[in-house]
Amino acid sequence: MLESELVDNITDYLNKYGIRYTKEIHMGIGVPDVSINIGASKSMPLLLDYYLLLITEYISEKRKVTICDLADHFSFDKTKIQSYINQLVSEYIVKQIENVVYINRKIFGRNLGKTISIEAKIKNWKSGILQAERYLMFSDYSFLALPEEKVRNVDIELLKKSGIGLLSISEFGLEEVIKPMQSLECEYKQKYIITSAIIKNSKLIVKRKRDSIFSKL
Repeated sequence: MLESELVDNITDYLNKYGIRYTKEIHMGIGVPDVSINIGASKSMPLLLDYYLLLITEYISEKRKVTICDLADHFSFDKTKIQSYINQLVSEYIVKQIENVVYINRKIFGRNLGKTISIEAKIKNWKSGILQAERYLMFSDYSFLALPEEKVRNVDIELLKKSGIGLLSISEFGLEEVIKPMQSLECEYKQKYIITSAIIKNSKLIVKRKRDSIFSKL
């Protein structure tokens, strides 16, 4: 089984149950083969730039700021800051009156649902664990996925210690071998970005149904 076939089997399962996902989101510290979100509102403002979130966070704390304040704080020129503000205005997150910017729509503390990242490997499961561990910085849960016949090679205790789940993949579907632990390292702004990317890129064609793996997390 090729790695691409492994990923196809995973996405076939997700499509069957109407689970929102996308493939290969570049998150700086890792690129999961498949990223899943369950529960976030598709009407949430979609922000894919970390600085947009940093600027929003700063304005939220200050309640109102000037363009000069933002330029000084973030060490950007006013033109670049204004470009960021224009994007936030277009999402109704902030409003600008002359040179002053106010928060218009709260995005911090909202329910982003559950994010789940999957690293698929046909060999070198140790490398897969290391990659899956990095995904815990922006995901609630992380899985290593292997072909059914390769699962017996994995050090189960090492996986359990790392908190990474294990999926066995075959032509007949997915089986959860080890349940993952919820991440204590998942950072809100990183999670917001990956959730935005999943919603933006996902093309659901059926209504979501409860499955026996991801819906239980």
